[in-house]
This record gives sequence, C-alpha cells and structure tokens, in this order.
Amino acid sequence: MQDWDDDAEYPAAVGRSWLMVLITVMCVLVLLGITLIGVLGVVGVSEVLSIVSG
Repeated sequence: MQDWDDDAEYPAAVGRSWLMVLITVMCVLVLLGITLIGVLGVVGVSEVLSIVSG
C-alpha cells in the first residue's frame, strides 16, 4: 500500500497508469488488425484460387 503524503506523487502515478492502459490498448488493436489482415488475406487467396481453378 502506498503512502501518498506528497500531493504531486498521486497524479503522476495516475498519469503513468493511464499511459500504460493506452499503450496496452493500442498494442491489442494492432494485434487484432494484423490478425484480421492475415485472415482476410488467407480467405482472399483461397477465394482467388477457387475462382481460377474453376
């Protein structure tokens, strides 16, 4: 448990916490985007192959 005697420490800690949350959310969104592009890429390639093969 932190002893928040200094008023300046608490807002700084809250700011760092929100920064970490923001970074985490951005990383998750990037990973979801990469996964979506990968899935759509595989589906797109298989669709093109099925059209070409007849």
